[in-house]
Amino acid sequence: MFKFLFFIIFFIVLMTLLMGFSFLRTLKRVLFGSSESEKKARQQQRQANRNASRQRTENMTPPKKKIFTKEEGEYIDYEEIKE
Repeated sequence: MFKFLFFIIFFIVLMTLLMGFSFLRTLKRVLFGSSESEKKARQQQRQANRNASRQRTENMTPPKKKIFTKEEGEYIDYEEIKE
């Protein structure tokens, strides 16, 4: 019983600390702006995403084209044979 209660209290304290640090980081960013290293990291991430996207489109093979013979699709006259 006490282990479970200790786990719940520990979890609540941990979540409170994480939310507090997140709030402080957001407040710092609002008040002082982003640092140069954060801007560079975001720019490098965007560039890496563009390169990965470009490579995916280059690696895609075009769909196989259907090959038709010269006779296929040609209209042929026919007669119905009535018996």
